[in-house]
Amino acid sequence: MTITASGPPNDSPPELVLGFLTGGVIGVSLTSFIGGCVVERPLLIVTGVALPAAHGLALLLAGLPRRLRKAASVPRTALARVEDREMEQGVPTDVPVRCELSVVPDDAPAFRVALRQEVHVSELADVRPGGVVVVTYPPDRPWKTRIVRRPTPEWEARAAVARLDAAPGPVLLSDPEPGRAGGYLTLFGLLLGTAAALWLLRADLFGSRENGSLPDLPGWVPFLRLWCAAWGAAALVGFALSLAGLTKVQRTVRLTGRIVRVRPPRHGGSRHGGIPVVVSYRDPVTGRDVTATNDGEHGEVITAAWEGREIGVGHPRGRPHALRFSPRPEPPGRGLAKPGCAVFLVYAGLVALAAIEWGWPWALVGAGGPGALYAAVHLPGTVRARTARLADLATMDAVPGRVVAVLKDVSVDQEDGHTWTRFTPVVSFTTRAGAAVTAHCTEHLPDPAGAYGREVTVHHHPSDPARFTLDPAAERRGQDLDVLVNVLVTLVCGAAAAVGAALL
Repeated sequence: MTITASGPPNDSPPELVLGFLTGGVIGVSLTSFIGGCVVERPLLIVTGVALPAAHGLALLLAGLPRRLRKAASVPRTALARVEDREMEQGVPTDVPVRCELSVVPDDAPAFRVALRQEVHVSELADVRPGGVVVVTYPPDRPWKTRIVRRPTPEWEARAAVARLDAAPGPVLLSDPEPGRAGGYLTLFGLLLGTAAALWLLRADLFGSRENGSLPDLPGWVPFLRLWCAAWGAAALVGFALSLAGLTKVQRTVRLTGRIVRVRPPRHGGSRHGGIPVVVSYRDPVTGRDVTATNDGEHGEVITAAWEGREIGVGHPRGRPHALRFSPRPEPPGRGLAKPGCAVFLVYAGLVALAAIEWGWPWALVGAGGPGALYAAVHLPGTVRARTARLADLATMDAVPGRVVAVLKDVSVDQEDGHTWTRFTPVVSFTTRAGAAVTAHCTEHLPDPAGAYGREVTVHHHPSDPARFTLDPAAERRGQDLDVLVNVLVTLVCGAAAAVGAALL
């Protein structure tokens, strides 16, 4: 079996067309269903239900031959070496385990795969790093590898005496990472389908009554009022918890840790988990120095590390073992994110009520006005950030660096077996102050797949090596683009609010 890794996430033309059509179907069906309920037209309601059903049936029939081929494939049995194991909290008998295996088939090249499977407590001793287990997998879908819990005596005897080496290559994952183009086209199709349906229904949906409002909506006004009341109550509860200091953010103990050791990542390994580091911090309860590693899932990924760097360490109150790391020490928070989101949902409901009661132009005023105000308020900050970033780029130190590893993560589409490979180069450089920095480099590096061992020039901030770039000119263009987007959002939202105000 040959596993071919493709380039960076890049959707094929059929997938792009399918994403666009799917977005269009979602937009048209939702708008037709809601519009049919509003204007009481059964045909639109049926269309809103039947259209996605027909689209789904068409996709089901189109993919039937591929699914039949998959069902006809005979699973293979092989031996695998356990490279890594991470146990989760589970029930007394079955423990969820995350494993990374080197699968060594008898008649095919070896490969690496990551999986999650429940293992009985009596079998945990067999699933240990360095141990050999019996696995089974479909030959055309190796990412569906599963550990055989009760192998046959023949395979059990082979596993007991086998000595396997680690398999080279990227780690196969079960979740694909589609390219951005597919997501953008799906969103564009959704917006286009919604706009087309609204245009066709404009006479019924936006027909004026004597007072200029929308048609009578007896079922929607109580629903929107209940919506506003429910989210308003949720916001009040959130603000009350914040005032009482009982939110999750406020119950988090925040400490400052320091990186005492940096371990270079393995070339060809995975980017998940970030740069391997050992962190030291002082326990405020015992007063002792504690060391911990960022192996496994411990908060944010550390993508830039050097000995002596301060990072944030947090854990829930009373649970010091549940550590969460952050690239920088975080100040205490108030936990107002969720109540703020609830307030936004209340405002959205009020705008909908205003549009129903007083006329649809209020939707433009209510949505475009605050949007333009928000963008305009943030525009000076964006300009200041651009100015500060340009000043940083002008004062950055230029030092030689080297790509010491290229991390590879392979995602596989469970439907058709198409693979995407994400390459993450790791650059190492030494600042003029003598700090040896190891960091992920995700931008401005051509041909990342073949960058291993390449010499590069790194431009970094003198006081914060984590702020670095390989292409200052591209950074300047990015700052200009941020300002341009902010200005365009301000103009578009302001124009929408102005049109709505003119139509009132």
